[in-house]
Amino acid sequence: MYLVAAVVLLCLSACTDGVGNETPSTTHTQLWPAYSISADLYGYINKKGEWVIPAQFSSASSFYSSGYAQVEINGHTAFIDEQGKVQNTSTFDSARPFYYGYAVVSLNGQYGIIDTEFNYVIPPIYSYLSDMSKDGLVVYRAASGIYGYLDILGNVLMKNDRPVFYEEANEFIDGYAVVCADKSTSNNHIPTYELIDTRGEVVIPEGRYMYMKNMGRGIIAVVEYSRYAESPYDWYLYSVRQQKTVSSRPYNSFNPFSKDGIAVAGIAEKTGSYSTEWSYGYVDTECQQVINVRYDQANTSTEGYAWVAREDAYTLIDVESGSSVLHLQYVSGSIAESPVCGVHNGLTLVRTRNYYSSETVVSYRWVDVTDDNKTVYSWTVDNNKNRGSMNPYWAPSRNHESESEISEYVLLH
Repeated sequence: MYLVAAVVLLCLSACTDGVGNETPSTTHTQLWPAYSISADLYGYINKKGEWVIPAQFSSASSFYSSGYAQVEINGHTAFIDEQGKVQNTSTFDSARPFYYGYAVVSLNGQYGIIDTEFNYVIPPIYSYLSDMSKDGLVVYRAASGIYGYLDILGNVLMKNDRPVFYEEANEFIDGYAVVCADKSTSNNHIPTYELIDTRGEVVIPEGRYMYMKNMGRGIIAVVEYSRYAESPYDWYLYSVRQQKTVSSRPYNSFNPFSKDGIAVAGIAEKTGSYSTEWSYGYVDTECQQVINVRYDQANTSTEGYAWVAREDAYTLIDVESGSSVLHLQYVSGSIAESPVCGVHNGLTLVRTRNYYSSETVVSYRWVDVTDDNKTVYSWTVDNNKNRGSMNPYWAPSRNHESESEISEYVLLH
């Protein structure tokens, strides 16, 4: 994969109604993935820009909650510790970061789950597995193509002695999951969603809301049921614990709450028959505006900071005060700077390129936002050449509490 491809996947984009796959929070490991021009490979630097783990990998991720990072060696994915030592003895084709002590890995096109001892707790026999939730449940795809839930021992979620299956099943967040039993649109049927708990019991029944999205912290974003509702829909925040709507006004999109306890909220305004302008801000768990809706783009906050954009110019803001911390240059559409990731232990990664130049050279730099935006380390690559990939830390929306191993998980049998 070209480096630019990896970067594009991580760049900011306008928020939509869909919830993407978020990465778990990192540890306090003071190491960051970086590229060595001389070695033409990736390794890890410290906050002084010094090499701690020599460049020897064709791809590299940040160090995540387990204290491990994923790297690629000879075409296979491995986990390394802070000394750069490979931890797994089994071979994986790919691997995701650890969530609550468990990581999804793939082998020969099938997925399984390993623990922090790098032993399989669920063998690689599934065509799809979600990441582990704090509730100890993962989504799996059955042979029939429908979805259910497994616990960390591979037991299937049952109700009335029968497996619980859905046409759409979302991951559990803080004890709840949004599911849809019938997504068909034939015979004037309108798909509606329901909310279940870790026992498979219905908390919010099907038909009450047309759409639901789990925001975390016991808050669900909902769209009222209507045969005449049109996109972009009016979304409200509903407290499961209080059993009431906590938002006094609708928004047209929400992203889940970050660890900072705020969420991206979007407002859409139709400017023509087929065009819509979006603006974004931030709200707290009571749906009170923390930062007014005024940005063209906004992303989930990390460590008290968030990347936002106006007219393609990106700014890192302090989400508590709304003040600018780092403003990236954008000059007449030629020299453009853009963020690659959120803030990871005080550093953020920025890229720079000239879109009107025939050269394909792109520059990257790790910036310390806690030290007067000092550049810690920088490098330049030619994106026409295969430089592997890098996956620096991005905003953790899904996980809201400690990333330690699950202390009280659900066992289904």
